[in-house]
Parts: sequence; C-alpha cells; structure tokens
Amino acid sequence: MGRKRLVAVTTVAALGLGILGLWQWAPWSERAALPTCDEVATMLPDTVPGSWTVTHDESNVPYIRRCEFDLTSADQAYMGEVRISIVDGGDATMLQKGVTGSTCFGEEIPFPGAEQYRASRFCSTRINDKVLTTVYVASEQRYTHVLASLTGPDRSEEQTFSYTDDTVQRIADFSMALTTDEGTR
Repeated sequence: MGRKRLVAVTTVAALGLGILGLWQWAPWSERAALPTCDEVATMLPDTVPGSWTVTHDESNVPYIRRCEFDLTSADQAYMGEVRISIVDGGDATMLQKGVTGSTCFGEEIPFPGAEQYRASRFCSTRINDKVLTTVYVASEQRYTHVLASLTGPDRSEEQTFSYTDDTVQRIADFSMALTTDEGTR
C-alpha cells in the first residue's frame, strides 16, 4: 500500500509540474492582466482631465477590457459617455481585421499618429446635440476601440468636434501604451 501511494503522489506531482511548465511556456502565459476598469478610471484624468465614472464593466478575461464611463471635462464644458475596448495579445492579422472590418460612423478622417500602428480608422459625426467619434487602432499585439458621445451645451459645434476628436485620440494612444503591469490584478 505504501508503494502504490508513493507512485500516485509522484505521478500527481510530475503531472502538476508538467502542466505548470506547459502553462508558463504557452503563448497565453505572456498575457498579464490589464488594469481593471476602476483602475483605468483613476488613470484617465492624466490623459483627459475630468471626472471619470465607471458605468459598465464587461471585463471577464484578464487580457480584455470593455469599460464604459461617464465623463465630465475638468472645466465642466463637455459631458457624455466614453466606451473603451482593449484586447491585449492575439494574432496581429485578426487584430487588424478588427480595425478594417468594423463599422465607423460618420466621416472617416486621418488619425494623427497612424503610422505608429498596424491599422487605424478614425470617424466623427454629429447626432442630435452630441458628437459621436470612433477610433479603432491595432498594433502587432493590441487592439483598441474607443467610442465617445459627448456634448458641449455652451460650446460651438466646431469646439465640440475638436474636443471629442482630441479626447478619443488621446484615449486610443493611452490604451495602446497601457502596460499590463499597471494597477493591481
């Protein structure tokens, strides 16, 4: 009985070490958890000053973030909703298809700094009193989609377009540069 138990314990230990080794070697082992939506909300004011409140969090996988926020600009001139989706890791061709195959509402405009990404799309339009701006960007290792629907009740249409477009551009660049070791896991 003692010998059978020793063989069983040794077998379980060897299998456990083998699985752990496979996990560490596997491609997904390099994917560290992205910061949570709450952690992203605390970082966003450094990129776009204002009040950021998480309204929805669909992040159930450590290397994917889908966050929705209410934003009020620091000067309280602009307000609305911002959605951010980040996929960290994956096949570069599939990440690029996420950019080129997605719906982009409004007029497609050049994305400033597009040359630093594998693919990008940037669109902006007006719907009622809000400016809806969308950006999709992909690199070799990351995909980001940012959608902002903002209004500036006391601002001109041109100012609201400018603020919304700038906000989305900054958030996209922030999301693409966000390291997986920021925040807690």
